[in-house]
Amino acid sequence: MSEEGFLMNLPSNIILDILSRLPARTILNCKLVRKKWLSLISTTEFVNLHLSRSSQGLVVFQHELGRYEVCRIFEFEDDPDHNDLHYDPVIKFELSTSLGISRGATVQVGSINGLVCLRSFDREYDALYICNPITREYVTMPVLNWLFGFPSQVLYGFGLSRISGQYKVVRIFHECVLDPTTGALLSIPKSECHVYTLGTGSWRGIGGVPFAYNCRSFGQFFNGNLHWVIQDLEGSELISCFDVEKETFQPFPFPFPGERPSRTLHSLGVVTGCLCLCDNTSDSEIVIWVMKEYGVQNSWTKQFVISKMPGFAGISYELVYALKVFENGDILMSWEDFYLFFYRNQNKTLQKVEVDRNFSIQTMLHVPSFVSLKNFVVKEDVRMF
Repeated sequence: MSEEGFLMNLPSNIILDILSRLPARTILNCKLVRKKWLSLISTTEFVNLHLSRSSQGLVVFQHELGRYEVCRIFEFEDDPDHNDLHYDPVIKFELSTSLGISRGATVQVGSINGLVCLRSFDREYDALYICNPITREYVTMPVLNWLFGFPSQVLYGFGLSRISGQYKVVRIFHECVLDPTTGALLSIPKSECHVYTLGTGSWRGIGGVPFAYNCRSFGQFFNGNLHWVIQDLEGSELISCFDVEKETFQPFPFPFPGERPSRTLHSLGVVTGCLCLCDNTSDSEIVIWVMKEYGVQNSWTKQFVISKMPGFAGISYELVYALKVFENGDILMSWEDFYLFFYRNQNKTLQKVEVDRNFSIQTMLHVPSFVSLKNFVVKEDVRMF
């Protein structure tokens, strides 16, 4: 009996267990080869088992000025001796032809269990999408009846309820008043928060926001909560936390409370299973703080101090995101919307990652999965691309 014939004669539960341990790229090829495997891959049991065993990858959105925006999903190679990105993407597609996104800029809101939330906007238009690049399913969320313009501010976050298992998008709107001379934020006369639960087909208002926000980045989801680094009206930085299950805001410990930095260059991420804060306010080094015990002020630890090098001067003026710490101590980071780079632990150097020729990129961690939007959507129209 051939090796292929032997595999086909194995019990379904054995085949399911084997397939659930494979990378998404391999499974996609399996779907094209065997109808029996396709039926197994479509079951809830396989989807959940594969998701529990999947390792983190990277979703990269690349924008070429005046042309198009492309999404690529990459997998990591991580072992004690070597790590890198697999430069041949698991999947690649253009947003304009796939999701019909043709207006404004497209930014990432978040990624959970293989589902990616995207925002496409300009001064008169704001649309949100949730898609799974692996299953090629997507839904378009309803547009709220509002227009906004400078200096108003809109923040988004994408989270998962701890108890109900519902996927939710959180939208925070601030009407801002700026000093006409200095541009400083003077007041926020109006603020409101809306929540969209996947499957309901509509937004819900949950009232005002208890904090005066001035924020530059998306909400970081971790431990059932969304987190934003914000500035209050006095210029002090803090972390705001939104419980996705309870839909309530609460303060959260900051590594250095009360500090009023001249540059707001702190970003949040998740490394080594902990919430982290990347501090890029220094001209000479990047510091990564790790919260060893979630929610405990004194557990913030200065875990990594990375010296900057000639040729990387630009990173002193933008947000730097810590994406992944590898087993050998190497760290993958991104500089705002410009490029990826590695901190090589062995020789303490920085190295750019050339993903492709592009004008700008956005990146975030992503776990490729076969989670189907059809299992959650009731009132939305699930489309394929």
